[in-house]
Formats: sequence, structure tokens, C-alpha cells
Amino acid sequence: MKIFILQANKRFRPKNQPWKYPQHSKDYGVEQDFLEFLQKHPEYIVGNPEEADWHYIPFYWTRWHLNHDYGKTGLIDLQNEINSIILDDRKTFTVCQYDDGPIVDLGSTRIFLSSRKTSNGIDIPLLCSPHRLPFFKPSIKYLASFIGRSSTYSLRNEMLNEVKKRNDVFIFDGDKGTDFFVRKTLQSKIALCPRGYGGSSFRFFEAMQLGVVPFLIGDIDTRPFKNYIDWDAISFYLPTVEGINTILDSVDEKKLRQMGQQASRIWAKELTFQQWCKYVNMELDTIKRAR
Repeated sequence: MKIFILQANKRFRPKNQPWKYPQHSKDYGVEQDFLEFLQKHPEYIVGNPEEADWHYIPFYWTRWHLNHDYGKTGLIDLQNEINSIILDDRKTFTVCQYDDGPIVDLGSTRIFLSSRKTSNGIDIPLLCSPHRLPFFKPSIKYLASFIGRSSTYSLRNEMLNEVKKRNDVFIFDGDKGTDFFVRKTLQSKIALCPRGYGGSSFRFFEAMQLGVVPFLIGDIDTRPFKNYIDWDAISFYLPTVEGINTILDSVDEKKLRQMGQQASRIWAKELTFQQWCKYVNMELDTIKRAR
């Protein structure tokens, strides 16, 4: 697999963004991570675009849009730059964390998305900085939990209504800080991870790090790299809130413990920063062979 990095102006890779999310996370995401991965693996890079299997747009989409009023400004500059650097959109790709995607017209460019909202795009993980673990792990108190804001998407309120009568599910609608989130998640066997504004959830991958079984609920199954990771062995997924209680009532405690442990191993080996990037190249290779 040979990749040519398109020669974009550095101003389309802003050095920072106005705010970070989640609050414990550093100002660093998958867009920066993938470019760093390529720079650390020069065996993938060629200097001649004609020798490349793929051309890569090295934009920091999230930082750009956040620095331009959530994509409301800066689009003309962005589109003009895209129009000037793309050589062949059929063999071009980019990596984007921003929930609304690049926003501008990329033609037939393949877009790897952390939190896609439509059927378009190839799923990659929605990653944040790893959590600092407590010295003593708290004992488990809940079958499942959700700690976060319900206002970001209507399905979240539907989920809360579905489980509100259960005594074995902990719900906190709001934000009490990172330590509270980590402690309550560690006290749970399952982390309820309803989609938000985007189709994915930081919470899903945070739960994996903590060894808690993630349960994605959303109209799009955004779990990444399905050809390589057996998600059914380490997580749950439902397209709607219907069936949540059925799953919660049928789970086996021993199996949940095994699923959580395996989820943590998969996160550490395959889905942390730098580790996930190899799957992008594998996906690109599959697409190339299918042409």
C-alpha cells in the first residue's frame, strides 16, 4: 500500500481548537493521529502521486470547523483548497472526526468517519485520551449505567424512559466530572452508549478501556472494522431502544465479565491511538482490490 500525501497548506491543519471534549481529553484526535502514523511509517509514503495507490487529504477537519463557528464560516477557503489539491478523487481518502463530516464537496473521495450520521462513510473509532484509573477499583454495584447528557439526541431520552423503572441501572443525566464518570462506569457491568449528535459515542470506547461492556444504541451501527473485529463477542448493539430490557434481563454474569475483559484487550491492542490506523490501510487495500 503506497500513499501520497496531498500538498495542502498547513493552515488547514490548525494547531489547536477552542475547546476539548471529553473534558479530560487532550487536544488530539484521530485526524492528527493518522497523519502522525503515516509520518512514523515512511514505508507507506511515496513522493510521486502517480506511484501511489491512494492520495490522502491531511486536513484537521474538526479543528478547522470548530475554529470557524462550527462550520458556518471558512467553507469557501476550504473548498477552494480541496479543488486545488485533489488530483483524482477516485483514489483519494481522508480521515474525519467531525460529526457533520468535512461538509465541503470532496467528490468520490473515501471518507473515514468517527461518528457518521448517514449511510455514507467508513467507520473508525471515536477516541479520546485514556482515563487515569483509580488506585483501587470500586466494587460493582450496577448491571448497567449511563452518565451523560440526554439532551444531545432524542433517542437518549427514549432510552432513559425505557430503563427508568429498573433498580439495577444507574442513570445520571448531566455532568459531574471525569472522576465521577469513571467511578460509576467501573461500578457497572454494562455501559449504555446511546448515540448523540453523531452516530457514535466516546463513551463506547471509554467503556472498553475500563473493561466494561459497551452497549451501542443508535440507528447506525458505527462499530468500526467489522471485517476484523468480532463486535458481538465484546459488545451489544440495538438500532432502537426496543429490546434493551430484554438484553439486560438475559445476560449471564460470567459472560459479561469475559466480554468486558476482552473488550479492554481489544481496545489496548487494536483501537488506541496509532493502533487503529493500520485498519485504514487494510480497508483501503480491500477497496483497491475490488476496483
